[in-house]
Amino acid sequence: MQDFNTIYELMENAFPLEEYRSYTEQKALLEREDYHIHVYENQGKIAAFCAIYNLPELAFIEHIAVNEDFRGQGMGSKIMKEVITSSDKPIILEVEPPDGEENAARRVRFYEKLGFQLHDWPYEQPPLRQGEAPLPLKLMSYPHAYDIEAFGRVKDTILQNVYGI
Repeated sequence: MQDFNTIYELMENAFPLEEYRSYTEQKALLEREDYHIHVYENQGKIAAFCAIYNLPELAFIEHIAVNEDFRGQGMGSKIMKEVITSSDKPIILEVEPPDGEENAARRVRFYEKLGFQLHDWPYEQPPLRQGEAPLPLKLMSYPHAYDIEAFGRVKDTILQNVYGI
């Protein structure tokens, strides 16, 4: 992928350090058959990207980011609607718990408007960098919510297939 440097720069600007891998580890994911980065351009520039794991049971969105020059123009909604209509599987993503900062609550509302359901059961993203602690997050799912048993299966699928645990 020739635009990986630009995508990684966008990732660095859009996410806290603990929510993405080192450059080398992130780029190595491109070798996986089940991992894809969809790039969206506008005015000849990379305007956004969406990184998805297409697993047998579900699609897991690991990152979605819009370049700050293109925010507020509906691009995030457009991308998510495209992901929803193109997936024949449930879609799962991680979010910061909405009980903290306003930006986290705003992101949850954004996904809820698209039909995602927030799960309140405990979930931690394993550390993506050596020496870091697990990150307490929440899972959201589309098109429906899961009961605790199904949630456990989804959580195990993500931990095994995405994080290698």
